[in-house]
Amino acid sequence: MKKTIIFLVLAAAGLSSRAQTNVPPATLPPHQPTEISSDSADFDLNIRRAIYRGHVSVVDPKVKMQCGWLVVDLPSAGGHLQSVNAETNVVIDFTDEKGQAYHVTAVRAVYDYHLTGSVTNETVTFTGSPKVESTESTILSEPLIWDRAANKFKFFNEVMTFKQNLNSGAGTNGLPKLF
Repeated sequence: MKKTIIFLVLAAAGLSSRAQTNVPPATLPPHQPTEISSDSADFDLNIRRAIYRGHVSVVDPKVKMQCGWLVVDLPSAGGHLQSVNAETNVVIDFTDEKGQAYHVTAVRAVYDYHLTGSVTNETVTFTGSPKVESTESTILSEPLIWDRAANKFKFFNEVMTFKQNLNSGAGTNGLPKLF
């Protein structure tokens, strides 16, 4: 398998969170590279696009992803990653700021980042029988949208299964914690 180390932000990487903070850059921890490996890769320097094919694996300090095919539109120097398309057996594992682990599967995942005025819009849209699992629940939705800027999931025509936690809230009639 070929390995490529790319200093870019993918889906849930640290540069996007740095863009939304007022902390001076000198006090931020250094960004670690995102490592992408695949059976083959093509780079079109004219349009700044990387295409990875076969057993694609993305390892970032904040997210791990596997898929069969990945297209990344590379940002200009100093720019922010704006578009990533992952297809074929997409699997994404990440942990949020509160320590909650998530496992998301789908046929396709599309990352989109753009600014509207001073508002950051950063989403990942999952299609093709998407499913998100956590320790509390499993949710099926078509599509499933992960709003990274707001740190929320948006579900459509969802089917939710709650996992019973016998240690917390036993004997209560309360609903389990949602995302």
